[in-house]
Amino acid sequence: METPLTQRPGDTPQEARDSSRPDLHLVFPPQWSPLQPFLSTPSLKAYLEQKGHRIHQDDWNVVFYRWFVSRERLPLARARLERFIEALTDEHRLYRARCLQALATLDEYDSLIVQVEGLRTGDTYDTMEHFKDSVDALKSLLAAFSAAEPVIEVGTTSLQDGDALSSISSLLAFIDNRNANPFIPFFEAQVAGVQRLPRYFGVSIIGTEQIVAGLTLCRVLKQRHPDIPVLVGGSVFSRLVEKERTWVTQLFGRCFDFICRYEGERPLDRFLSVEDPRADHPPNFAFMKGEDLVLTPLGDSLPMSEVPTPDFEGLPLEEYLSPEIVLPLLTTRGCYWGKCAFCYHGMIYGDRYRMRAPEMIAKDLEVLNARYGVRHFAFNDEALPPKLFRMLPPAVPKGRYFFTALYKFEKYFTREDFRNMYDIGFRSLYIGLETASERVQRHMRKNNTQKVMVDNLQFAHDAGIWSHTFNFFGFPTETEEEAEETVQFLLGHADILHSEGTGTFVFEHNAPIHLSPEQFGVKSFKPRTDTVLDLFYEYEPDTGLDAAGAQAVLERYNRLKRERKLYQHGHWVDREHLLLLLSRYGRDALKKAFAEVEERERGYSAAELLRGYEFNTPEGKRHFVVNRRLRRVCVTNEDAVRIVGWLQFGASVEDLLSAYPALSAALDPVPEDVEELTSLREAS
Repeated sequence: METPLTQRPGDTPQEARDSSRPDLHLVFPPQWSPLQPFLSTPSLKAYLEQKGHRIHQDDWNVVFYRWFVSRERLPLARARLERFIEALTDEHRLYRARCLQALATLDEYDSLIVQVEGLRTGDTYDTMEHFKDSVDALKSLLAAFSAAEPVIEVGTTSLQDGDALSSISSLLAFIDNRNANPFIPFFEAQVAGVQRLPRYFGVSIIGTEQIVAGLTLCRVLKQRHPDIPVLVGGSVFSRLVEKERTWVTQLFGRCFDFICRYEGERPLDRFLSVEDPRADHPPNFAFMKGEDLVLTPLGDSLPMSEVPTPDFEGLPLEEYLSPEIVLPLLTTRGCYWGKCAFCYHGMIYGDRYRMRAPEMIAKDLEVLNARYGVRHFAFNDEALPPKLFRMLPPAVPKGRYFFTALYKFEKYFTREDFRNMYDIGFRSLYIGLETASERVQRHMRKNNTQKVMVDNLQFAHDAGIWSHTFNFFGFPTETEEEAEETVQFLLGHADILHSEGTGTFVFEHNAPIHLSPEQFGVKSFKPRTDTVLDLFYEYEPDTGLDAAGAQAVLERYNRLKRERKLYQHGHWVDREHLLLLLSRYGRDALKKAFAEVEERERGYSAAELLRGYEFNTPEGKRHFVVNRRLRRVCVTNEDAVRIVGWLQFGASVEDLLSAYPALSAALDPVPEDVEELTSLREAS
């Protein structure tokens, strides 16, 4: 073990004498939610500093969101949109309409950015209408700036990267492409602003949406500071280094030097404590020795009693787009059930389940409340164990905090359990229902019954808790009749189920179904051919619905929801915001408020609604009128554009139509389907 003043790899003599130089600078890259902090680097920081290491952490995801929609980027975005519109022919009128829609949005930038800032300050939190306007403003600006990007589409919960991951050569080209990759200038500015260079940089990649931006960051770090090794950690590369060795090995040296696999506390403590990690072989690491990829053995998992309270110091808590901060916590690592055929999460924790003592959880809450004034917490456990439903209420004071969490349906739960959880602040619970078919439940090793599902949902509803289920169609061997059971269950229990997210089954790397496909009725599977660094597979079931059949059931279910007006409100609210709204309004009042604000007729003047544009296109001079709020673009003539330009602010739509009836014809609705937009962009 070396002393703090010993010279370390990458140190200059002056830096070796600088005892305040960070041992590790942790960075969290886009894309992740800009609404709340994450847990990965705060957990590492707390543990490693307890062991005597100097750790600095940054959230460059939330900073990216401010930069992406910043005023300084307006000229570039407008110039690109105008260039796209002038270059696109009528053959690509849908993407042209998207660009015109974006241009109209950017014309309202001054008012929209004020509304977005209101999410940070809470200034727009006074009424549901104002709050929704702020959320809509954020999404509108993200969509508009994304339309001006050649490749990247940024949302609040997603990132689309076009064909950047279609091959390793495409990926390597993209992370160096200054014209197409917006992360390059952003990261160059962030890296240039680092005040104290560390011994190591660490990049946390916990979701696949972070791959492209994370690797771009790694590339910028290697270019600017080639002598400082870069580590990558998180669940994504923990699995990719095993699944995609051919591709991952090409990233060593170019983007990073080490991968820290699975849980990082003990491995990083060892890594930072030695002079030469390649010689020492600390557990849980991957690195190259010459042409060979070395995977060191996995070490012991950390007991929950040794996990300190997360340390969020250094993260820009004032930057998150929420009126109040919701902090994440873990009460367990791993999953107490650990049997579900479709789930890989347990392997991230070495398939070892550990629960934190309730009194330690209560102490975490007390410490974080004292440090940051936070009252809202999201338990990010795979599933809150039944024990904690009984043990948390006596340990946590009533009336002080509010919580959201995930759990699994269990026959052991009683009505009193849910009342007690509500009393200490639980306002929303998320549940993996998956399927209502009891045969498929047994087949996927989830083992729930419909009676237990209904009982749990009823108990939670009666307690005042908001329940949200995750569901999917198409688990191998599921028949159309069994999928219909799920359709009817969801449609029939909307009185006690308050929201749901339903999709189709995805076959994921490291899940039990991947390790033993024949046990679950999978005839064959293969890597998806249109992307690299991917953790999903195409599959063919022995019997039952295939992927296309599952999609057809999903589309039918979505149509029935719309027809019966079920689960139609609140789609614009993310999980973190939902907890804040529930703690403010209560569940039933919130449901009513959602319906009122979404169904209310909003009165806009014609000047607020319409923008007129004239462009020289390949087909000649064209004139357009855009209704941003209705997402419609009208291809029209010079007179109509001139009239729109003359509108006084108070002029009504009726006034306009009486002067120019032709504007009632709104052509070319702006597409919202991301895949369609991506193909249109690439084609144009």
